[in-house]
Parts: sequence; structure tokens; C-alpha cells
Amino acid sequence: MNHKDYFEIVIAGITIRFQTDHQSDIDCLEGLFLYHKNTNNMPYEAGKIIHNVIITSSSEQFDLPKDVASVWEGFVSAECPIAMVWHNSTVANENFITVGKDILIHHIPESKLTACYLQEKKNTFRKSHRPILNIYIFLLIHNILSMYGKYSVHSACVAKNGLAYLFSGKSSNGKTTISTILSRAGFDYMGDDLAFISRNEKGEIVVDSFLCNAKIVNENLKSKKNEKDIIDVIKEYDFTYSYHQKLGAIFKLQRNYSSEISTLKSLSQEDVYTWLIHSGNNIKMQYNPQLWLDVCEQATTLPSYNMLFGNKEYFNPEILNDVIK
Repeated sequence: MNHKDYFEIVIAGITIRFQTDHQSDIDCLEGLFLYHKNTNNMPYEAGKIIHNVIITSSSEQFDLPKDVASVWEGFVSAECPIAMVWHNSTVANENFITVGKDILIHHIPESKLTACYLQEKKNTFRKSHRPILNIYIFLLIHNILSMYGKYSVHSACVAKNGLAYLFSGKSSNGKTTISTILSRAGFDYMGDDLAFISRNEKGEIVVDSFLCNAKIVNENLKSKKNEKDIIDVIKEYDFTYSYHQKLGAIFKLQRNYSSEISTLKSLSQEDVYTWLIHSGNNIKMQYNPQLWLDVCEQATTLPSYNMLFGNKEYFNPEILNDVIK
């Protein structure tokens, strides 16, 4: 396999090595994971844990093994409503995920291996095509990192003075906006949509960043209200960024459309626990779900707040001064 077929990224201290026979996969990975590409400048030692992902395609239809049991059905994501089904092997510690009719993902945790089988089809002009990596790449990342106790949460994240701050919220509640505002105010950027939480060797809850391009409103497009562009905010705004920090506090982020002013109030442990669970990946898709629940429970012992996020033009980062020292 030549160098064009090989691509390594490092997320949450885990090296994920992709092997593929399509240059389009490499191009997709290059675009999505620019800041996670394995280089000598990465903050982790590559090679401590290496998980191999092999992507292969064929015109033949794939079949599930007979000794599997379906345990969960759903969709890839709200943005990608393609049906998926999770299957567990009844004879080995292996899992199979079907995504639509053309993708089969086979996880073998004990071998640190994932195989992706893609079915090629002929279009009207008899040209062969197969599912693109964008459809299932984030599902892969969620699954693989949870094998190693790194759990994704739908949150923006920034850091200051060695501590990370999660802003967890539903789509359109301001995660990208708040992370951009605070990074412009001197915080380290750690991502605008996803982060990974886990428990380190000292028993502390830590956060690992997920540095993909952000989707933000292009203020130069006056003719199209709220038109969004996908840009590299780190490069565009010269943000400093961080890969790994101890968790300092959690904010439940909600839009406050009735007021220009943002407000902050304490959040109960029960409320933040429920919110974290809902912000994470489906528990039926987690490896070691009890560890995931334990990590969420421990995280609730940290300061937690409900932020009603008003008009961004009036947002003052000083509202966080009593929380973030």
C-alpha cells in the first residue's frame, strides 16, 4: 500500500490509521482533520494506541453473518437521516453496523480494528460509484473512541488557564457563536460542536478537542440572512487552540430570544447529568456504557450552569468572570 492510501489522525490520544484504496477518502480526511493529522507536532505520542480502519469496496453485495443479533435501530444523525442498525455478534466480541443498504461497518475491539465494506454501483453512464466517507466518518470516530473510554458530547469547548469549559446545547443554540466570541477574547479554542470527555489516570474528568471547520454566519452576505459558510476559524481568526485540558465547568446553553442580555444561573447535579446523557452518543452505541454513565456522574460534581444566551452583539465575556478565573 503506497503513501497515498494511508492517513493517520490523533484524537483524544488515540491514533486512528485509515487504509483505503480511494484517493477521495484521503482527500476527505485531509479536509476534515487538518489539525488532527499525525505529525511530529502532535501533543500525544503516536503509537501508544493505534486503531486500524480498513476501507474497501466491491460491486458484490455484502451479507451480515448469521450469528448476530440486532440491538438498536436509528439514523446516522439529524443532518444525515440515513437508517442504521447496530448488531452484536452472539459468538464473539464484535459488532456490525449497517448504514443504509451500501455500508457495513465491522468493529473488532480486541484487535483494535474496524473494517468498512462499501458497495459500488453503476450509474446511468455505467460509471462506478460508492458511498462517500462524509456519510459515516463521524459515526466511525464516535464508535472507535468510545472503545477506549473517550465519549463524545455535542458541545462547544474553550479553555483558559489550564481548564476546559464545555458549552453543551442543541443545534442553533449558539455553540459556534459562543466559542468564537470567547476565543476572540483570549480563550483557547477547542471546537464548536463536538468534544470528548473521559477519566484520566488520576481519576480526573478531562476534555479532548475535536477541531473541525466551523459553520458560521457569513456576515458579508447581506442579501442572504443567516447564510452560513464552513470555514477554518483557527486560521481565519488566528485563534490559539488546545487539544487536551482538565474539565473546569459545564454550561447548558440555551437561546434566549426574548432578551438581548445573556444570563447565568447554577444548574443542579441532576439536571446537568440528564443534559450530559442527552448530549452524548446513544448509550446503546457506547462501548462500556457503565463507564460512560460514571464519567457523566463524576462530571456533575464540577460547577455547572444554565446560560440563557441572548443577542450576541450584547454578549460580554465578563459574565463568566466569577466562574472562569
